[in-house]
Amino acid sequence: MSISKLFQQELRQHYLFRRLPDEAFNSILVQSNLTSLKRNETLFEQGDEASRFFLVRSGQIMLFQSSPEGNEKVVDIIGPGQTFAEAVMFMEGNRFPVNSRATCNTELFFFDSKAFIKQLHKSNALCFVMMADMSTRLKGLLTEISELTIYNAKHRLISYLLGHINDLQEQPTVKLTATKSMIASRLSITPETFSRIMSKLKKEGLISIDDETITLIQPEKLKEIIGEQFLHKKSGCM
Repeated sequence: MSISKLFQQELRQHYLFRRLPDEAFNSILVQSNLTSLKRNETLFEQGDEASRFFLVRSGQIMLFQSSPEGNEKVVDIIGPGQTFAEAVMFMEGNRFPVNSRATCNTELFFFDSKAFIKQLHKSNALCFVMMADMSTRLKGLLTEISELTIYNAKHRLISYLLGHINDLQEQPTVKLTATKSMIASRLSITPETFSRIMSKLKKEGLISIDDETITLIQPEKLKEIIGEQFLHKKSGCM
């Protein structure tokens, strides 16, 4: 599906395109499209040629790697407004390092990597936007490495909850938009450990659970447990 005028206005609000001159923006759109995926439909597989990068408009994409035994390790969960796979355009070989699959009905924009790189050569401002974005993601990955090597499962789960607070709510809440098994895999813990920690936090009066909505009753206490510098923020990693 080609990108209509309405969607073009929507894309103009995204940080990647906000500062682009009209000519550069239109050049990128010429080789861009909007596509839809059904639940559990594959977008690309590890090793596929990476000639495009993506922006989720609605729905959710899971990035994961598979072991020879068929086990899946969730690398990231990408939601609306987030981009992914843009870093791959700078990698030697230009092959996707992970698999991707829609976890629900999903709409996403895709952009031609070569067309985007062409605009990077012309725009210093766009280069700085890309560097800032990748620096932020690198910082997030370094934080994750620290969490995985230094902190236990309880710390990682609390960090995830604090990093996914719904800022629009007066009472801090977290809406679990992914399945518990996906989140557990993302945090490198088992689903059983995930459920056990959540139950313990509830028993201690730190959170309450209502289906997929988690209310943080004592967010300051949770921050004290892990230290505010280790918050598992929402971000893409490719």
